[in-house]
Amino acid sequence: MGGGSRFQPGGPGELAVSKGRRVVLAAVLAACAPATTKGNPGAAATGRWGGDHVALELTPAGGTIEYDCAHGGLTEPVRPGSRGEFEAIGVHVREHGGPIREGERPDSVPARYLGRVTGDRMTLRVYAGSRPDTLGPFELRRGDEPRLLKCL
Repeated sequence: MGGGSRFQPGGPGELAVSKGRRVVLAAVLAACAPATTKGNPGAAATGRWGGDHVALELTPAGGTIEYDCAHGGLTEPVRPGSRGEFEAIGVHVREHGGPIREGERPDSVPARYLGRVTGDRMTLRVYAGSRPDTLGPFELRRGDEPRLLKCL
């Protein structure tokens, strides 16, 4: 999609409530992160990753993700296997245009994050909910600025 603005954390296009949600989500995810992860005990992928319609920040404990009209988090680290494949669990929260109403509950569903890391590139798919809804594939690069078009 051409003509979109570039998302810059803390920039003029970021909504204060969105920043607050990310801070709360990151704190909750860090508190819930498991001490161990099934699968490859290799090093966790970390850092900021960006692409069209997606921003991903990974830590050794998990991460946060933001899309045009949704956000979420990974409750365990991304640990690529010998061929770069990974799977992590977390949550996906659907957003909507307009203000968030007082007392409104987030539309949060369980999510599986599957993908492959090759060097500084990542392909990511997200399976959200029990049906599940499929998002992606997203193509991300470590250190790239995400290109988000937030729903307002």
